[in-house]
Amino acid sequence: MINLSFIQFKEALFQQGLFSIDHIRLLYPAFNTDNLLNWQKAGYIIKLRNKWYCFKELLMVTDHHYLIANNIYAPSYISHQEALMFYGIIPEHIVDSVSITTKKTAIFEVANRTYRYYSICPKYFFGYEFKEMAVNGIKRNFLIADREKAILDLLYLYDFYKTEQDISELRFNELVLENEVNWGKLDAYLSKFNIKTLTNRVNLLKKINNI
Repeated sequence: MINLSFIQFKEALFQQGLFSIDHIRLLYPAFNTDNLLNWQKAGYIIKLRNKWYCFKELLMVTDHHYLIANNIYAPSYISHQEALMFYGIIPEHIVDSVSITTKKTAIFEVANRTYRYYSICPKYFFGYEFKEMAVNGIKRNFLIADREKAILDLLYLYDFYKTEQDISELRFNELVLENEVNWGKLDAYLSKFNIKTLTNRVNLLKKINNI
């Protein structure tokens, strides 16, 4: 085993922001994992979950939770209410991180934030894209649903929205729906689901917003 100084370790991995033990092993196959516990106790790094850690500075990066969400439970992408807020489709401030995954539904409390993952059938795991963010001076990518898929993910998973009144309570931004949502793409996505009740909910959304 090798013992690195924290300065050496930070120089090698700092720009990544967060890292796993697997990442460390690629650089240092004989790395002594006792270092991680010691650095954690010293407050230099933070354990996120299982084998994932981050440098304390990552938590000061705007929207750091997007990067964390993608990595600590993969495969996954940001969606649902959090993605809708990201695009300005809903007005609410969402405190929790919300993602879609092909793994089982899970909830984690990580660095004072709740990370929620909703399970979805692998054939419905599509409609996401890369967005850029800056972490420690370099560009990093995170996966987030596009506008159209974020709407469908919400209406698919929240199947208790069944009436015009229910849909109205979601308070979608009418201008964003009209000007920024590609309804042709949304309909194409909807056909992949081929679920009558979901189609009904989408039709109600269109009716309410005169789409």
